[in-house]
Amino acid sequence: METYSHAFFTWALAKHGVKAGRAAGIAGAAGATLPDLPSFAATAYYVGTAYLTEGWSSMHSEEVLDAIYFHGPFGATGSALHSAVPVVALLIVYRLLRLGRHDRRRILLWFLLGWFGHTIADFFTHVDDTRPLLWPISGWEWSSSVSYYNPLYYGREFFAVSHGLMLLIISWLLLKRIVNRRKAAEVPSE
Repeated sequence: METYSHAFFTWALAKHGVKAGRAAGIAGAAGATLPDLPSFAATAYYVGTAYLTEGWSSMHSEEVLDAIYFHGPFGATGSALHSAVPVVALLIVYRLLRLGRHDRRRILLWFLLGWFGHTIADFFTHVDDTRPLLWPISGWEWSSSVSYYNPLYYGREFFAVSHGLMLLIISWLLLKRIVNRRKAAEVPSE
């Protein structure tokens, strides 16, 4: 999925779905963004300088894309952050050390849940750009039959459904806010 989609759905679930609060929603969105940060840094590193000399065509090189996502200095970090192993280990530590007692607003918990959600969503929506789910324990990769972007693997349909769902959630939240404001305005003050 697109990074903003990961962030949006995690925020909506934390803040409005389970009503964990504003801080938990923001933390969840940040955690859902975390796995893609190495790719953003790598894009700036590789494409930023090349774009200045070669223009837009610099972004379409297979070597550049491979370096950004898999083999460059940012590739191993991206693989680690897209693996379920570190985030599940941290969730276990969170539970064993009973960090929830100190995490009253569930900020750390939602950060980790956002990260984990991103990892699982990518596992099910990547076809030809997969990463090992259990890295560094195993290099096993699974190719989904659905891609979040590739039209040969339902990418257009996935885009329409995911963005339609985001639009539906935003519309529902706006409608809810309008109704609540109208109700608050109708309450007579004494």
